Amino acid sequence: MKSSFVRKISQKRIILWGTGTIGHLFYENYKNKLDIVACTSNEKNIEPIERLKVISPVQIKPGQDFIIVCSSYYPEIRNQLMSEGYEVGLDFIGYDSFEKLYEREIKEKKIIIAVGQCEIYEICQVLNMLNTFVEKYCIFYFDEQKVCCHGNNYDLAETKECLTFLQIADFFIKPSVLEPRVMNSFQFLRMYLNGQCESITISLFNMDSYWAQDIANQRAINKFYITKRNQKLCAYVEKDQVIEQLIDEGYSVNEILSMIKRDDFFDYNKVIENHHNCIKRAKITDRLSTIKMSEFVEKNYNLMKLYCDRGHFHENLLREYAKRVLQFFSDKESIKKLLNMDISCITQNVNELPIYPSTARILNLEWINENTLYRQRRYDGVRLVTFEEYMEAFIQYCKYAKEVLKYTQWSS
Repeated sequence: MKSSFVRKISQKRIILWGTGTIGHLFYENYKNKLDIVACTSNEKNIEPIERLKVISPVQIKPGQDFIIVCSSYYPEIRNQLMSEGYEVGLDFIGYDSFEKLYEREIKEKKIIIAVGQCEIYEICQVLNMLNTFVEKYCIFYFDEQKVCCHGNNYDLAETKECLTFLQIADFFIKPSVLEPRVMNSFQFLRMYLNGQCESITISLFNMDSYWAQDIANQRAINKFYITKRNQKLCAYVEKDQVIEQLIDEGYSVNEILSMIKRDDFFDYNKVIENHHNCIKRAKITDRLSTIKMSEFVEKNYNLMKLYCDRGHFHENLLREYAKRVLQFFSDKESIKKLLNMDISCITQNVNELPIYPSTARILNLEWINENTLYRQRRYDGVRLVTFEEYMEAFIQYCKYAKEVLKYTQWSS
């Protein structure tokens, strides 16, 4: 795929897989640019796209035909094609990926492959909102959990597609990582990069400073109660060791609320130590990073909100990450647009973890007061609630969860 992608597929018969809305729109956009000869799908009765010849999937000839999948069921169709011996990039491709590769050659754009989790994905979303940036770059994002062998949702087909595109990448964006098993996974991906590809590592770290209730020896974010049968019961947002201990000690909801609202609830020295350790870890991560962020967090953590919870960016921090990526590319025009652009649509559905009043006082968080509202995702949608309203619902949930665990003989 390193040589002309369009020239390579033009030597084959082009077949559209999918005859719905996406297929019709794709054909309308490319019928005068590509030699599209037929359409197909898994449907028993295939509706044609305009006057295109309709063929069944069994009539496709590997090696002679090139398939462009025009369907929202691309992952399933990709698995089907790969199981039949077709190779992504060589025998078929998704319509959206095709459009990026087509523009890459026609408009001489650069290819950016980004691999990570939600933080990297959100940065890519911001970059894709900047028309001045996408005029010069095409971004392919792959979920780390699917393309790295340590991931919980490892997907072989997705991995093969990622490896295919890595071979033509001009830039490779990835998080800075310290955990050995994660580093090994990314090292495997790097083996497929071409010699001209430049890696961009982004410093990502958990923000423990705002949430002093997580000061135990183990800092893992526990989002589930694990049952004896290895099933999962949602722990609302994250387990709160402080709340769970107070519940176990027999305090009522009102008693717990009264305690946690006090300005002196947390020990001053422990909160400060927790914050210093957080910044220290961030600086260590920065040493391995192209895009660094510890100094910005250290300077601004009390002046503006930076995180929705320990790992998810607030739009203030997301904007800064995107800005620093743009600085790497020396894209001053896009930076100017970014600074005046509303990016709240990216973070508006992220649940916000409330910050204890004592933590806010000790860290002198200027953007918090008694009327501060937090986004709370519930079964009935997203609500804006105060600290007290949020914690009241959270405490009630914890109590119910513990009762469920007790009466069903599940272990926490």
